[in-house]
Amino acid sequence: MTEKELQEKILTYRVMEARVDGLVKQRDMLINKIMELQSTLNSIDDLKKSDGDVIFPIGSEAYKVARAIEKDKLIVEIGANIALEKTTEEGKIILDKRKKELENFINQVQQEIAKVSNAISQLQPEIQEMANKLQQAG
Repeated sequence: MTEKELQEKILTYRVMEARVDGLVKQRDMLINKIMELQSTLNSIDDLKKSDGDVIFPIGSEAYKVARAIEKDKLIVEIGANIALEKTTEEGKIILDKRKKELENFINQVQQEIAKVSNAISQLQPEIQEMANKLQQAG
């Protein structure tokens, strides 16, 4: 057992820590996107129930009260910066499908976090043991 082997283990440990950190950030971003989608789905339901007056965000935390002329139509992005007019039900189906895909992806990310975290927890005592042996030998 050499100091170089210990340094390699420590480097591996740090790389795995960085991987977990990146995965956690990715998971948090996905959670925020799911919350945004759920908020949109709720807004669609609220719009259908309203008398036609709705509050639209216009940016920088400013809103405008407006009347929705067609409460049963939405414009939904379907990918590649392409948006199509859909019925509210079609739009909800598209958004709900997108939400489910993100939830599945979060599960995959969470499994990867658990896998790498497990590897880290197994590597930590190995590093400690190697460091102790090198210290005793030196």
